[in-house]
Amino acid sequence: MRGIWLMTWRSQLTLRHLPAQLGILFVIPVLIYITMVSPATWAKRHVSMGDSDLELNNFIGRLRREKIPFQPGVMDNLQRILSEANERSEKAWHEMPGESAEARRKRLDGLIDGWNKGILTHAKAILDDRQYEQFQTVQQRHLDNVARRLTEVSLPWSRTEPFYHWLIDFYFFIILPLTCVRQCGPLMRDELQADTLGFLITRPVGRARLLIVKYISQVAWLQMVLLLETLLLFAAGAARQVPSLGPLLLLVLAVQILVVPAWSALGLLLGQLTTRYMATALLYGAVVEMGIGRIPTNINTLSIIRHLQTLLSHNSALQSIYAWPEGETSTALCALVAAPVIFLGVAALLFRMVEYHHATEMQK
Repeated sequence: MRGIWLMTWRSQLTLRHLPAQLGILFVIPVLIYITMVSPATWAKRHVSMGDSDLELNNFIGRLRREKIPFQPGVMDNLQRILSEANERSEKAWHEMPGESAEARRKRLDGLIDGWNKGILTHAKAILDDRQYEQFQTVQQRHLDNVARRLTEVSLPWSRTEPFYHWLIDFYFFIILPLTCVRQCGPLMRDELQADTLGFLITRPVGRARLLIVKYISQVAWLQMVLLLETLLLFAAGAARQVPSLGPLLLLVLAVQILVVPAWSALGLLLGQLTTRYMATALLYGAVVEMGIGRIPTNINTLSIIRHLQTLLSHNSALQSIYAWPEGETSTALCALVAAPVIFLGVAALLFRMVEYHHATEMQK
């Protein structure tokens, strides 16, 4: 174990490698931070009925293009109508009680409809027919923009949705499995191609035992590195005031502890089968995870990501965003426990039975 530690961990803790490793860990947290906004900025951008001055300028510009005369006093009254209507509606929005998404959506539709009808009613009283016709066109375009913004902000998790996509789609379903395959694929393959396997078994250690010990050592290293990465991701989310991070962090860490051995064992097996283990891993992901895993039959139990979705769906925010199909939690847990045992067992059996020759491995 001391020898394995020296080869697995100590080589990755050198001062020469450490800055690059730390820099890589901060890439996704930085992306999370710069692609999200604070609640105050979000409210300023989205919870608004628009700029009354901008709408009035658009209306005046349209009148000039159509060569329709207008009086400055009428425009001043119209600007007052727009400002007062926007102020009342924004105040009503902020005072809207916290309700279910459906009830809040109905209140929002009523708020927008009342705001629009109020503006049109008061505008009709001060504009002539030609002016009012042009104002209706400008107001309809403005109404569409307001409805789109307020609909977005009324959706649950709308502001914080980028955090969940970075965490799940990019990190958990892409970076994490590829990292495990990349780190564990060459565990024995590099020894074979460098012709150093003979040095490792100078003492009476069985091949299967050697492979398993190296696998355990590498998985322990990956668990610590990925734990640090996960904490940095959630720190970035906390800096952007993502709500309810505590329960989600515990769930993600628990699932990550289960899945890292599975992905690592798969990478070790692929490294035993071929020198192009990364390309094979991508092919496996496309066929099994993205293809078979989406088939609505029992065959989708072959997909590891499918079982991860079952476990992660216990978080309300993730289920609200992704709407994953329901699955049996016990089945998912059994599959994630069985996967590393199966992959590692096949890899150990293969490594024990197959004879390797340095010249052949170098030709590969």
